[in-house]
Amino acid sequence: MKKFLAMAVAASALAVAAPASAQSWQSINQRQANLDARIDAGVRNGSLTRGEAVRLRGEFNDLARLEAHYRSSYGLSDSERRDLDNRFDRLSSQIRYERNDRQDRDNWQPINQRQRQLDNRIDRGIRNGALNRREAYRLRAEFSEIAALESRYRRNGLSFEERRDLDRRFDRLDARLEASLTDWDRRNRRGRG
Repeated sequence: MKKFLAMAVAASALAVAAPASAQSWQSINQRQANLDARIDAGVRNGSLTRGEAVRLRGEFNDLARLEAHYRSSYGLSDSERRDLDNRFDRLSSQIRYERNDRQDRDNWQPINQRQRQLDNRIDRGIRNGALNRREAYRLRAEFSEIAALESRYRRNGLSFEERRDLDRRFDRLDARLEASLTDWDRRNRRGRG
C-alpha cells in the first residue's frame, strides 16, 4: 500500500510539473513571433533606435533563413533544434540588452562622432605645429584599427564588454594625442619665457 501511495504521489507531482515545463518551452514559430513583437515594442517605446532594430531584424531574418534551410532537409533534427534554440536565446539576450542600454547609449559616443572629434584635434595640432604629419598618420592609423575592431564587434551585436574594450582603446588613443599636444604646448611656452 505504501509503495502504491508513493507511486501515486510521484505521478501526481509529474502531472503538475509537466504542464509548467511544457509552458516554458516555446515552439520556434512562437519564439519568432515573440522576438519580432519585442523588437516592434522597443521601436515604439524608444528603447531601441532604428539602427538597433534594423540590425536585430537582420539577425532575426538570418535565423529564419537558417531554420528554413534546416527544415528543407527532412525536418529539424535534435541538434538543429538545439542550435536554433541557442541562437534564439542569444538574440533574445541581445534584444534585452539593447532595450535596456539607455544609460550606456546616452554616455557612449558612436565611432563616427569620436572620429570627427579626433580628426578635428589632429588637424588643429598639425595647423599649430603641435603634431607633425607622421604623428598624425600614426594616430589616424590607430583609430582605423579601433574602427575595424568595432565593426567586427557589431557583427554579433555590441556587448557591454566590447563597448568597454573600445572605450579603453579610445581613451588610450585620446591620452596619447593629448600628451603630444600638451608636450608641444609646454615646449612652446618654455621657448617664449
